[in-house]
Amino acid sequence: MERQFSAGGIVIKTEEGRSWVLLIKDSYGHWIWPKGHIEQGETPEETAIREVSEETGLKSLQIVERIGKQEYGFFLEGKHIFKTVCVFLIKAEPREEISVQKSEIAEGCWFSPEEALKTIEYEGSRNLLKKAIDLWNK
Repeated sequence: MERQFSAGGIVIKTEEGRSWVLLIKDSYGHWIWPKGHIEQGETPEETAIREVSEETGLKSLQIVERIGKQEYGFFLEGKHIFKTVCVFLIKAEPREEISVQKSEIAEGCWFSPEEALKTIEYEGSRNLLKKAIDLWNK
């Protein structure tokens, strides 16, 4: 079994007194947050910021706190892969525009926290998103 390590971020901003959560639609048609492989010599925090920036075009990003991790297995090209993803709560600046990386991302959109929780399909991802929203609201 091959092991892979990734990091990503649940990006939230406050604009005109309202919170907004960034979700991207991946190439499989699932709404999730930006994430990607940890490169050699990179910390999970550096990876999370790099991946969010690359996939969404957002530049003014700040890690608030580590939320947790996801672990799951899947098959890719006949290989069994076990993946660990470190997830961070990341603050974005108001009014910064999304510019998605079309080669990897179908689209990106700001959702209200309630809409984001309804849009995320996977229960484990929804639980981490709920934790991030709760932390943001404190």
